[in-house]
Amino acid sequence: MRTAFKVLGPLEVWRAGAPVPVPAGRARVLLASLLLRANETVSVDTLVERLWDGAPPSPHRARATLQMVMTRLRQALGDVNVVRTTPGGYVADVGPGELDLHVFRALAEQGRFADALALYRGEPLSDVRSDALHAEEVEPLLEERLTVLERRIDADLDAGRSAELVAELRALTTRHPLRERFWGQLMLALSRSGRQADALATYRSVTRLLDEELGVPPGPELREVHQSVLTGAPHAPAWPLPRQLPPDIADFVGREDLHRDVTAVFSPASATAVPIAVITGPPGSGKSALTVHIAHRLSDRFPDGQLFVRLGDGTHRPRDTGEVLAELLTGVGVGLASIPEDVEARAAAFRSRIAGRAVLLVLDGAADVAQVRLLLPGGARCAVLVSSRRHLTGLPGSRVLRLGPLDHGDALRLLSGIIGADRVHREREAADAVVEATGGLPLALRIVGARLATRPSLPLNALAVRLSDERRRLDELSTADMEVRAGFELSYAALDDHVAVAFRRLGLLGPVDFAAWSVSVLTDGDGERLVEHLVNANLLQETGVDATGEPRYRLHDLLAVYAAELVARDDPTENRDRLRRHAEALLLLADEAQHDTRFYVDMLPMRPVHVEEPALAHEAERLTRSGAAWLVSEQRQVVRAVEVAAAEGWPDIAADLADRASHLDLDVFIGSAGMARLHALSSASAHAAGDANLALRMEHHRLSEAAKDVVDEVLIEDFRKCAEGLEEIGDTLTLACHLATWAFYQSVFDGKPAVELAERAATLARGTGDDSVYLSALREHASMLAWSGRMSDALPLFEEAITLSRTQPDALSEAQVNHRISMYALRNGDLTLAAETSRRTLALLEGAQDLRATAYVVSHASRVDAALGNHDSAVKRAQRAYEIFTGLAEGIGSATAAANVGESHLAAGHPAEAVAFLEQAIPTHEGVGAAEALERMAETLVRARQALEPN
Repeated sequence: MRTAFKVLGPLEVWRAGAPVPVPAGRARVLLASLLLRANETVSVDTLVERLWDGAPPSPHRARATLQMVMTRLRQALGDVNVVRTTPGGYVADVGPGELDLHVFRALAEQGRFADALALYRGEPLSDVRSDALHAEEVEPLLEERLTVLERRIDADLDAGRSAELVAELRALTTRHPLRERFWGQLMLALSRSGRQADALATYRSVTRLLDEELGVPPGPELREVHQSVLTGAPHAPAWPLPRQLPPDIADFVGREDLHRDVTAVFSPASATAVPIAVITGPPGSGKSALTVHIAHRLSDRFPDGQLFVRLGDGTHRPRDTGEVLAELLTGVGVGLASIPEDVEARAAAFRSRIAGRAVLLVLDGAADVAQVRLLLPGGARCAVLVSSRRHLTGLPGSRVLRLGPLDHGDALRLLSGIIGADRVHREREAADAVVEATGGLPLALRIVGARLATRPSLPLNALAVRLSDERRRLDELSTADMEVRAGFELSYAALDDHVAVAFRRLGLLGPVDFAAWSVSVLTDGDGERLVEHLVNANLLQETGVDATGEPRYRLHDLLAVYAAELVARDDPTENRDRLRRHAEALLLLADEAQHDTRFYVDMLPMRPVHVEEPALAHEAERLTRSGAAWLVSEQRQVVRAVEVAAAEGWPDIAADLADRASHLDLDVFIGSAGMARLHALSSASAHAAGDANLALRMEHHRLSEAAKDVVDEVLIEDFRKCAEGLEEIGDTLTLACHLATWAFYQSVFDGKPAVELAERAATLARGTGDDSVYLSALREHASMLAWSGRMSDALPLFEEAITLSRTQPDALSEAQVNHRISMYALRNGDLTLAAETSRRTLALLEGAQDLRATAYVVSHASRVDAALGNHDSAVKRAQRAYEIFTGLAEGIGSATAAANVGESHLAAGHPAEAVAFLEQAIPTHEGVGAAEALERMAETLVRARQALEPN
């Protein structure tokens, strides 16, 4: 008998193709309220509010009326009645495909947007009279429909149906004039139909409309569409629709009260504040499991996706907020090259990226308020669900929900789900005793349940007796570090030998997440099958799918300690060999991942690696298909592998892995200082092993990374010592690259052209036969000559560099040379050449998505504009460059841009703005080592103050 419930239009119930009448008035309100939250308990208080459309005359009368209406409804539904009573309320049990709202969401999830939209028969519940219901439930449904409509139009645009969409989008912008997404889609449809002028006119229209109606400019997405129309560049897909929740817990029980509380938090009266629910409780109370469970149940309310982040690193230290923000930004489609380095800038970029979207952000294991605050979205359509051992009461507008032990009934249900209801029923008294002994903590119950499940013949009474001894109970059930050892031993003892080996060797990795290939390398076995056995034995947790599409797994912190204890008893030589093979496997994958990374001409060419790993013979290419995605997934494993390799005395592995991590832009996640630390560890390991060549090579890398943060006397002296060492051992190639880098930072530090250093670098590089190193050194030599006033000597070298740069695989090389020509042409008074090469540089960088390079070029372009008298453009470009550098925490570039901001304000006739800016900028940049930029700022500040003095 086919039953159908319909809420996407007038309320309808169908049975076997025939309509089932539903009484008018409150019965329709009651059924609609239950269907909109189908399969969830709706509280009596909520239903009373709906029936009375506000406050009832008295609680007693309200409940009596509710019961009467419920009786009438059930009688009317007859055979298709799906309403049942639950503790505290009622629930409508609706099967798959029976409710049109569920079908709508399922079709939208599958990308069948047109089919989903066809289910709407008008305004939802148009024949149900309830102001409260329409305000709280129907309005979000209408917004959900518009979101799906936007996605359908995006799909049509991608399919090339632009021209036929124009009329529909014009009608939509008329009906929804303040919905910027429709305006952007209209602009794209017009532009792709060859009507660029109409697209730009549309942008002007919506700009005026937003200004007149709201007093605001267009948002970032609309501005991006406008820019793509202007430049003719393709507009990137608007949204990647992240679905990052880990798998739900199949045997989850209880906690309905907390689910209702979280649902209430996420249905706030406020239209501006982002709702935040914090689930807190003692260790072992099941915070993470409950958080994931609730997130899955509420996922339909957030059609733009769900983001999930673990905020602990498994060592009781909170994860770095900048690293977390980088992970979130990649999850919402931001490329690695576009991620700022500064944590505040990353937070702002994340808020901007999800602005206006309905996204659920799940933060698991938060350490404190400070760790969470920068991760919060800015819009009320998003919601944040946090789990933490702490209350986190300092989060504005959040509601903290305390998670206690399970009550006896739910605890018994959990135990039954693990070992079987029949077994619990047969030994009910013993089962009750076991539940009482665990205190209702889910972790303790799962430990006990896992032990019983591996021993189906073990009487529950036997374990109950052991637990009844209070002197032994903590040893059996404690959830703190070493105390759970006895609880893990029975589970471990039930493993087959080859699975037990896999479990022990995972102790070599520590409590970090990993993919199945790691298990294959550690055991020479089938990693997927071994992982499956460990997951089935409750000794391994699934944590979701990584950026490459690989499932990820993790040992619980306590299990990781236990596994490490076990593996420490094995042959230490074998353990060390396995650790080395795992580090080599990461090196092999990192080398494979280089295929889609940008070529950097200023970086020392990498040493070739010769690693063979049979376990990865057929996996490496698939795992590293996207180098950026692989790095996102394995960044913590890479960092740990460099640390382990350096400590174990494998400097070649540490150095080569750190080198490839640099080329893969690992510094985006761990910062320049973090990258410099890895190179320092590699250098120290090589030095201890007696490999002076490798030690100095890695010292060069360390200095190159450290200089991005600050250049001081110590760093300059270290550059000199490294150069002496390289010369002494005769490593000409590394020395040439090092001298060119030193020349650049030496000139930044003291504000003088380092001509001799650069000339020596170019001479050495020319003899190596390596074009990329020679190009880098040649560009520096020409730059230093031009800086010293010898532009006529520099120009032939610049021309040679231009020719050589065009043989390189990346346009950035040619852009760098043109940028230097423009810089020194301006310095030497050749404004025509400066302007021409500045324009050429900007053109070469279009679409490069390299923030650092863009910032340097735009910063200089502001000076060219100022020299040409284009003062307004000069101010805007200088400020843009300064903002980018500040976001990247690039001290040297930031200082130069700051000097440009001050000078351009003064040249534009804004001395007050110049004074206000420079008085803050000068103290900020005094320690970064940019002497010339600081001199320019100081001089500009004096002249600006003089301009403000009365005559």
